[in-house]
Amino acid sequence: MGSLSSSKSDAGVTQESATDGGLKTLHYTARAGLLSELSRQTYDSLYKAIREAILNGIDAGATRIQIDLGLDPNEDEIVLADDGEGMDLEGLRRSFMSLGGSAKYKDAAKFGRIGIGSLALLTYAREGIIETKRSSDAEVVEAHLFHPQALDRKQRSQRLEDFAAGQVSTRAYAGNPDDHFTRIRLVGLAPEAKLVIREPSGFYALVDQMRRVLPLPLGNSRLVSSLEKEDPELVQLLRAHADQWSVPITVSSPIHENLALHKRTFGDDSNEEWAGRIQPLHRKLRIIKPGERRELVVAGFLVNQRRSSPTWSGLTARVQNVAVEEHTFFGVETDPGFRKYITGEVFLLGEVDVDHLININRTSFNSESRDYQTTQRFVGEEVEHFKRHQVALGQRRKVEVRRVLEDYRLMVEEVERLAHWVDHVMHLVRSGHGLPSSKNGSLSRAPMDGITQRISALGARMVMDDQATPSAGYRIERPADSDRLTVRTAERLANPSVEVGRKVYALSLRRGKPNGPAVIVKNRPREIIFNTGHPAIGKECTGNQASQVLALEMSYLLAETGDADRLYELMLGFFSNR
Repeated sequence: MGSLSSSKSDAGVTQESATDGGLKTLHYTARAGLLSELSRQTYDSLYKAIREAILNGIDAGATRIQIDLGLDPNEDEIVLADDGEGMDLEGLRRSFMSLGGSAKYKDAAKFGRIGIGSLALLTYAREGIIETKRSSDAEVVEAHLFHPQALDRKQRSQRLEDFAAGQVSTRAYAGNPDDHFTRIRLVGLAPEAKLVIREPSGFYALVDQMRRVLPLPLGNSRLVSSLEKEDPELVQLLRAHADQWSVPITVSSPIHENLALHKRTFGDDSNEEWAGRIQPLHRKLRIIKPGERRELVVAGFLVNQRRSSPTWSGLTARVQNVAVEEHTFFGVETDPGFRKYITGEVFLLGEVDVDHLININRTSFNSESRDYQTTQRFVGEEVEHFKRHQVALGQRRKVEVRRVLEDYRLMVEEVERLAHWVDHVMHLVRSGHGLPSSKNGSLSRAPMDGITQRISALGARMVMDDQATPSAGYRIERPADSDRLTVRTAERLANPSVEVGRKVYALSLRRGKPNGPAVIVKNRPREIIFNTGHPAIGKECTGNQASQVLALEMSYLLAETGDADRLYELMLGFFSNR
């Protein structure tokens, strides 16, 4: 191609004469409307915008960061201050006001890389005021930036280099010349930003969100302590990584002053319980392509929520200890009913290609990235395995145990109901004494098959606890750090009894021969035994079957010494009303 001399037109086409066919070079023309679109679509939540300002402060070498929410009673404003290296006037223009040309690009020691962080907070205020100073400088740089969303049609059409984004000035600094800092004040807050200042619910919701996404130390939460029992080496790795990528962050407001932020993990709230063991994730993955060999590390954990919560459903994926994707399942889309119980965190460590992995909004991954595709295959398989063997299996066991307990509970209720009827018959027929004993066999040598044994066979254990059981008489739990279900049951359900003729009879189930008696009444000790091996009762031994068989047995026994015709009529009436 021949040489070209050019001058650019407003349309972005180079005006030039060409010696090889009249080819012209095209250039993009950036206009001011790009500001509002970038800020609105990139930072869709206040906590994400605050996150960007905090990351810029850490990149500037800050050792502490303070967030003040509405401390000035005369102003609804948010102030973010850090003790980073600060900027002079030229640094403000070159770094803070530069879009898309960040000097941090490809710098593995920095969070920033795109160069649009200055737009983050202006979505939530009419104006942003930046005060910044470098060590040994005698002046403070003060810049006033206008809200990009407030642009009218004429302003939006301006070329970006001609658009007045604000004003900047310098003033003498009266403090210690060695001071260095950056303070960002947001004034004229948007309604969603005012909410966090005026309402405790909004303030604590913002704090909770920031604790989940910001680069904070790992801490000593209940969940981390449990994970440490499973894999202490993994926790040591995560602690070291979090310490490397974090600084102390404090939040103050009229609602709560000097609140030091600590990392939020599932289980910090007493209502957040997990079931079974925490599943550690720790795998080295190799990225191999022409001219490049890297090794990244996937580290984290999977947790099975006892009660699913939309707030915690899915994994939080972190790079440089900052949350990138929330509520992700790394491509696993099957069985959403079980999937919603899974939560956890995934940290990407090692030689991560951050610049190609993370999208511009820092809230999602680039699915075309080799790092993401490699990570997705591993984590996706782990999520599927965890879902099958922890979540789904646990839920199926709960269903099986609940079915057995419900069948048994209904049977006990039916038998108790029948006992009241028999007690009435006893007064009519031969008042004053208990049931006579059966004369048609014994099940005393048959193996026990009571409710405790049946529950144990389903992989659960029973604990007697009348105080902790609801009206149903039982509660099914899957304790943390255990794969086995626990059934807390009332004594009356596990060891039921009925009163007949002023005598108390224990109820029990034992598996006998199919051709043996269906029910036996014993007087020493007083016991009514159901033969669960008898076809009349059946495998499930439902309440309706058991009570009817018992009614027939008791009518037979009572008829030996009472008015058989009268008893028979009462029995017919009983069954017809069921």
